[in-house]
Amino acid sequence: MSITLSDARVVTPEGVHEGWLTIEDGRITHVGRGAAPGPGLSLGGRHVVPGFVDIHSHGGAGGSFPNGDPEEARQIAALHAEHGTTTIVASLVTATTGELARAASALADLCEDGLLAGIHLEGPYISKARCGAHNPALLREPSTQEFTELLKAGRGHIRMLTIAAELPGALDTIREAVANDVIAALGHSDADYEQTLLGIEAGGSVATHLYNAMPPLHHRDPGPIAALLEDERVTIELVNDGVHVHPAMMRLAYDVAGPGRTVLVTDAMAAAGMGDGVYG
Repeated sequence: MSITLSDARVVTPEGVHEGWLTIEDGRITHVGRGAAPGPGLSLGGRHVVPGFVDIHSHGGAGGSFPNGDPEEARQIAALHAEHGTTTIVASLVTATTGELARAASALADLCEDGLLAGIHLEGPYISKARCGAHNPALLREPSTQEFTELLKAGRGHIRMLTIAAELPGALDTIREAVANDVIAALGHSDADYEQTLLGIEAGGSVATHLYNAMPPLHHRDPGPIAALLEDERVTIELVNDGVHVHPAMMRLAYDVAGPGRTVLVTDAMAAAGMGDGVYG
């Protein structure tokens, strides 16, 4: 089956242009500029974009990835797919070793099925001073032994670890993550500028939701934000919902990091896609 979508604003790596595209058997086979070469379904100037990739999402549709429930995970993925996210990484939160291992094991099955693109451990190796919604009673110092146990539970599907660079053992754990092809992300951290630089040198290559859950910029104490922004090896996560980050600070980060290093994430939780109510 073939269909041509015309009168579209097509978003490509080269920019946005007026044009058309052809879909054959569920795959995009042609993308063109200007008028379509034949009859097609007019989109009336609507945008056509590639599927979104969300590397930091905890849930939605009333469900939460940290619960490790396969049915909830399917509901979450379906909700995000309705909003254009075709690739999603399941983010966990600080919990006991057993709870994290059980959730990682359950979600690994869905990674193997192709529903999820991987698992993100946000915690438990984060700062109590910058823990946000994480349970401070369950935070702990980084442990390469525990991290290895979690990697085994995730069966190769743990893709990212958020860690506070200033904690004892953090640099060794960052190195262990990188050695196992896990992205080390720096965040939920009370580190200063120099400690953050050490985390980057150890292998930290992502800033977990820049600005949020870290010390603010200061002209005499630049903190982690300056260190993360100025290093070209670091990819910058931003929660661009108009609430978590002021538009001026969004522009500042984008102007420094540029499109090649800037990643917009939802950091969504169970309430995403739901009506008014109370959600855990």
